[in-house]
Amino acid sequence: MENQKYPFGMAIGSMMREVIRLLKTRISEEADIKLTMEQIGLMFAIYSTKEDVIQQDLACSMGKDKSAILRTLDTIETMELVKRVSDTTDRRKKYLILTKKGETVIEQCLEIELELTTRLQEGLSKEEMTTFYKVVNHIKTNAKTMG
Repeated sequence: MENQKYPFGMAIGSMMREVIRLLKTRISEEADIKLTMEQIGLMFAIYSTKEDVIQQDLACSMGKDKSAILRTLDTIETMELVKRVSDTTDRRKKYLILTKKGETVIEQCLEIELELTTRLQEGLSKEEMTTFYKVVNHIKTNAKTMG
C-alpha cells in the first residue's frame, strides 16, 4: 500500500480540487462560451434529466437554495442557453429546458470532460476503474446514511 500522505477526506478533496481546476482550465480554453462550473453543473442537471425540471427540484438535487439557482438561471437564460416555460395548468410553475444553443454548449463541455477523464485514467486498467467507482459509490452511500 502506498504511503497515505493525507487523511482520507483531505485526499479526496485534494483530488477533486485538481480535477476541477484542470476541467475549468480546459473548458475556459476550449469551449465557445465561457461558463462557471456552477452554470455547467446546472445545465448538465437539466440536460441529463429525462423528466420535466422545475427550479425547486433543481435546487434540491444540487443542494443549493432556490435564490442561488435563480441567479444562475437568470445569467444563463440571458445567454440564451436555457429558457423557462410556463406550465399550462399552473402559470407559477416554470419548467426549465435547454435551448439548442445550450445543448450544443453542454455537449461541447461533455466532450472536453470525456477527453480529460480519458487522459486522467491513462495507466489504469478497467478493473482498477471498476474498483474505483465501486469504492466511490460505497463511500457515497455510507455518507448518505450517516446524515
